[in-house]
Amino acid sequence: MCVSCTSAPVTPAPVIISSACPRVTLCPMPGSDPHTNGDLSADIRQLEHALIACALQVETVKHCQDELDAKTH
Repeated sequence: MCVSCTSAPVTPAPVIISSACPRVTLCPMPGSDPHTNGDLSADIRQLEHALIACALQVETVKHCQDELDAKTH
């Protein structure tokens, strides 16, 4: 090694963070092509059910992330 050279400082090992939260999946929204008021009502109900399913997924992941944050802080 040359006189003015020094060895590089040791790099700390990376911190591995594992998350046990469920993965988020796409929230498919049903198509719509109503021809009557009854069709429109059925489409609205299907859309409401799809939005509820998506919101429950987001709520589940958010709750899991909040629990992990509480454990690490």
